[in-house]
Amino acid sequence: MKEAFGSTFMIYVLLIFLAVYITFVAVALNYAKAFRVKNSVIDIIEQNEGVDLEDNSGTIGKINARLRDYSYNVNGINGDSYTGYKCYELGYCIKEQSDDIKGNYYKVITFVKLEIPFMNLGFTIPIRGETRVIERTN
Repeated sequence: MKEAFGSTFMIYVLLIFLAVYITFVAVALNYAKAFRVKNSVIDIIEQNEGVDLEDNSGTIGKINARLRDYSYNVNGINGDSYTGYKCYELGYCIKEQSDDIKGNYYKVITFVKLEIPFMNLGFTIPIRGETRVIERTN
C-alpha cells in the first residue's frame, strides 16, 4: 500500500509541474506574438511614411491584413483608457505625436490578453512602441 500512495503522489506532482510548464510556454508565445505585431505595425507605418487614422482602406487596411496573417485578434480593448489613441477592432491602438522641429511620429500599443477560465481571471498587458520621426517634406 505504501508504494501505491507514493506513486499516486508523484503523478500529481508531475501533472502540476506539466500544467505550470505549459502555461509558461503559452504566455511566452503570446507575449512574443504581441511584440511581433507591434513591430509589424511600426514597420508598415514607417514604410508608408505615416498613417491617416480615419481612413481604413490605406495604411490601416495594410496593417489589418498583416495582423490577420498573424492570427492576432485581441477583442474587448477599451479605448477610453488610452486617451488620445485611436483603437481598432483587431486589438491595437495608434496615436500621432508631433514634434515641431523634426516632424511627426506615431506611438503604437498592442496587447497580450491572458485569461485563466477555471479561476475566472483575465488581464491585459499593453506593449508600447514608437516609430522613427517622419520628416515633413514641406
